[in-house]
Amino acid sequence: MSITNLSTEVLQKIYEYTHVQDALHLAQTSKKNYRTFLGRRMPILEQTMHNSYGPLPELLKLVLSKEHEKSRRPMGTEFRRTNMVERILDVDEDKPKLTVELMKKMVEFGKVAERWVELYPRLRWRFGSHHRRLLRQHEKLRVHRAVYNYWTYTNLFHDQAYTQFDPDFPNSSDDLRIRLVRTFSNNAMHDLSELIYHIKQLIELDLFPSNQTIQEYHSHGMPRRSLEKLAWGEQSPRYWSLFNSILKFSPDDFLYLVENTTTKAQRVAFLEAEGDEFRRTPATLNDCIATCSSLSSEMFPGCLASVNIIRGSVQEDVARWTCAQGITDVSEEEDNEIEERLRKVVPVYSSVPSKGRVRTPRDSDPF
Repeated sequence: MSITNLSTEVLQKIYEYTHVQDALHLAQTSKKNYRTFLGRRMPILEQTMHNSYGPLPELLKLVLSKEHEKSRRPMGTEFRRTNMVERILDVDEDKPKLTVELMKKMVEFGKVAERWVELYPRLRWRFGSHHRRLLRQHEKLRVHRAVYNYWTYTNLFHDQAYTQFDPDFPNSSDDLRIRLVRTFSNNAMHDLSELIYHIKQLIELDLFPSNQTIQEYHSHGMPRRSLEKLAWGEQSPRYWSLFNSILKFSPDDFLYLVENTTTKAQRVAFLEAEGDEFRRTPATLNDCIATCSSLSSEMFPGCLASVNIIRGSVQEDVARWTCAQGITDVSEEEDNEIEERLRKVVPVYSSVPSKGRVRTPRDSDPF
């Protein structure tokens, strides 16, 4: 049967299973399809936005974190950020109120999250790459959520205005940063921590490697002049200070570095464009997660990959630190291989009872 002969109700149902660009293209194919689309325009747009770039509440919060304060009254940084966080916390988690203008902005951020979905398998299966595959739909939603939460925090608390106002690490429940992160569910916190873990590896192994990292990949040794062209110095406090500053980059910045820079000179130029002040203050998101986990009786800090990363060897797996199911599903075959790999890396691991190594299932989660 031709699509032109379908009833309006069936056509509207088809719209709800498409992605937002496909729905708009379908609406342009005939007058009947266009009228069908107009009949339920907002519900169709909301559902197709979820199909393409969901979850929508986190995406809406990201858009709000980027909007400037419309009031012309002079106000301090703390008051301004408090207002922004209050607006974000007021977003309805079940059915956020959307407009066409908001959706246009959401699409721009959603496209970046989709590029992270394409990149993520390379990061997740850096080791054990024969298991690498495309992400399933519910895994894509988890990556989207982690990227949106990371980016929202970066917009609010990693820009120059806020880091100059409050450069210290969050350490109390009254801190604005902790108030935001404590609204994340346990699953969202685990997924965000796993994303940060992979970003840390991306920085340390690919984008800004230290002398030791480069030398580990070149066991025959490397001339000092060649090393200086690739590496960013010894693993000294100065290197880790730079490392922690780079964590303030947004997901879009990291994608630019991955896709458009190949040499140290290009990355130096990118860093210099951020200004001298950028390198003087560290990122605080990971410390905020660690503080929130210590304040929560429901979350075990050892389950958070980014909080418990150990740099003994580059051949380490994210499953070593996380005891909860992560962003991606793990098959039984892959689980057995991880255990075998960990026995080789960590001799003590083999003495741990097997039931103590079983990852706990995720909490109730729509995806």
